[in-house]
Amino acid sequence: MFLRTVPNPYDDGRPTRVVRFEQPDDQVYAIDAEQLHRHPKLLNEFSRLNEFKVRTLDTLACAILVLFVIASLSVAWWLFIPGLVACAFMIAINRKFAGETAMRAARRSTEAFLYLHTIGVLWIVQN
Repeated sequence: MFLRTVPNPYDDGRPTRVVRFEQPDDQVYAIDAEQLHRHPKLLNEFSRLNEFKVRTLDTLACAILVLFVIASLSVAWWLFIPGLVACAFMIAINRKFAGETAMRAARRSTEAFLYLHTIGVLWIVQN
């Protein structure tokens, strides 16, 4: 369920979380889900709603965290812990959503594949 970590050749080899997929030519590609999650406007190339979905789910995750922190101040001190876990889990799912959206677009069209490669979020990885 969670993303794999590989070095990003476009970012001096720094590790990043990626979605890996294989094309029919037996090449394995990686899409930088972290960068797409950080800059959701890059996903607008595929659908106008993608940026909105990513930002809305991130806002929802933060709102849940804030509600649990408020509950920990008024009910029990430890209630922020499940809120923190839920927030981290939702952000991880959202990051994966951003990467998989780009992966589906890259598989559908060569134009999307070239766009992702041009902006530096898609590269070949060694098996």
